[in-house]
Amino acid sequence: MLGRRRPLSAARLVVGMAVAAAALAPLTCAAQTSGNDVDLLQPSLNGNPANPPRFRRSGDTTIAQTSQPPTGVFMAPSRIGATPVYGSPTGFGAGDTGFNSKNTPRGKRIRQQSQAAGSTLAPPPESTFLPVPEPPPKLPVEVPAVRPEVHPARAAARPGAVLPPPYEPLPVTNPPPEVHPVAAANRPGAVLPIPPPVVVDAPASTPPVGTPQPNILPLGTPPPRPLPIAAGDPYEALGIKAGSFLILPALELSAGYDNNPQHIPGGGGSAFFVAAPELHVRSDWPVNALTADITGTYTDYNTNFSPSLNRPYLSSKIDGRIDATRDTQILLENRVLVTTDNPGSPNLTAGLAKLPIDTTVGGTVGVVQDFNRIVVSLKGSIDSLNYQNSQLTDGTTSSNADRDLNQYAGILRVGYGNGFAFKPFVEVGEDTRIHEQQFDRNGQDRDSDGTSGKVGIAFDTFGTLTGEMAVGYVDRVYKDPALSNIQGLTIDGSVTWQATALTTAKISAVTTVGESILENVSGSLSRDVNIEVDHALRRWLVLTAKAGYGNDDYVGLGRDDNRYFISGGLTYKFNRVMQMRGELRQDWLTSNVGGVAYDATSVLLTLRLQR
Repeated sequence: MLGRRRPLSAARLVVGMAVAAAALAPLTCAAQTSGNDVDLLQPSLNGNPANPPRFRRSGDTTIAQTSQPPTGVFMAPSRIGATPVYGSPTGFGAGDTGFNSKNTPRGKRIRQQSQAAGSTLAPPPESTFLPVPEPPPKLPVEVPAVRPEVHPARAAARPGAVLPPPYEPLPVTNPPPEVHPVAAANRPGAVLPIPPPVVVDAPASTPPVGTPQPNILPLGTPPPRPLPIAAGDPYEALGIKAGSFLILPALELSAGYDNNPQHIPGGGGSAFFVAAPELHVRSDWPVNALTADITGTYTDYNTNFSPSLNRPYLSSKIDGRIDATRDTQILLENRVLVTTDNPGSPNLTAGLAKLPIDTTVGGTVGVVQDFNRIVVSLKGSIDSLNYQNSQLTDGTTSSNADRDLNQYAGILRVGYGNGFAFKPFVEVGEDTRIHEQQFDRNGQDRDSDGTSGKVGIAFDTFGTLTGEMAVGYVDRVYKDPALSNIQGLTIDGSVTWQATALTTAKISAVTTVGESILENVSGSLSRDVNIEVDHALRRWLVLTAKAGYGNDDYVGLGRDDNRYFISGGLTYKFNRVMQMRGELRQDWLTSNVGGVAYDATSVLLTLRLQR
């Protein structure tokens, strides 16, 4: 097959060369006649109109010559008088030969009309172009009134820069402050804003009955000045951060003079010195809590009294809370109290060389359960009271073991209004006291059972009024028939009122039933009420005023004492670490029994160091 194709291919080649020579003969002659070599510059794509390519007919051109060019010469079409065509129609830039991507027929009628018109460049018919859809109308776009981001430092540095006027937000009439009282009140130093009163000319319409009304003032009346809330003490100690605990240590060193420290009629005076360390610990946990408050003092007199008045004092209280569930809490408490009988107490025997020290150690375990708006708590406690032996002036000692006792108690409390500012509650308690020795030094059995009940209100108005106060009744029954029952009205609690940002008032009350060593004397029912007001003349200068009243009723002795005191002090705060305080105090005691009334005046200067 290859042998057969070779002669045929050679024949075709010879015929093709002959045809090409015949076609080039006129062009060569014309070139020689004109003397021009313009045929060498003819376009390779569109070809020469005088000599069209092989696969193109003579009428397939859109170019019309206004004048006949010399034979063999190609002239560019003239654009004079031609209508310009803008844009890039479909197929722009494609040649007149080859594949037509538009897939539209080339009709003779169109080409003939183009040549008859004599136009330099005939525009293609409209049918050859696809219609271009008009763009949809642009809808107006609302641009939010957002302040443009301007960098004043950069813009001002440019020459001729004009900065826009400062952005001023539109005024809002009576904007309601967004306040979360519960969360804000839990923050230290929280400041809750007070909604300002609405100043209007007249209401537009009468609101429906029962609609809460704002504070409406006549037009032109200045609104009352809102009562500021304390924003925290700028001189408060910062404490020491130890892991998840905050430790607040402090030390007070005091020196003063008391004209009657024995609290007896006509007693002598003496200078004294007091050292009082403190330690407060607070946990910082998302759940559960642990707090500790430990304070102590030691008072030393430079005069030898009989008995000696030098004595220590310690109060330690550690509280823990375990959040078992959202509505259940477990309470734990440990307490230690070290003190002595007060000078002038009838429980002090004659011939003492110094005041005997008594120590109380106790603990409490309880559970608090929330039932929607009902809060129920049940606590059980145990306390052990132990007395030190008394040292007498003759060098001997006297035992106080008959005064040692253990007290067991249970307390049930039911409150209402969880989440409200005022929460009423009812509390009942039962306790029993069992002495280490069945009979005391006078041969009497002093074991007793006590019952108490009280009704009170807990306050929590987001920092303005906090605390609780309750009144009730106590009844203590002794096993020895010679000892009368102790009964009476009780008042207990502590409430703090933040009157202004600079003024704070506090009232506290406590009722206790004490033991006695006197024959046929059951004990004492003591009530104390104290009021304290602090006013900051400056943030660093605080004026303090105190007043108090106490009553001691010795059941079986027929003695009733009334105690009063007033004091005034001034505290100067140097910084968060050091403060100086001065205090002047006056005490009185009146009694229905002669020979016990007294008055005493003392002055005290204290330096406080805290961290």
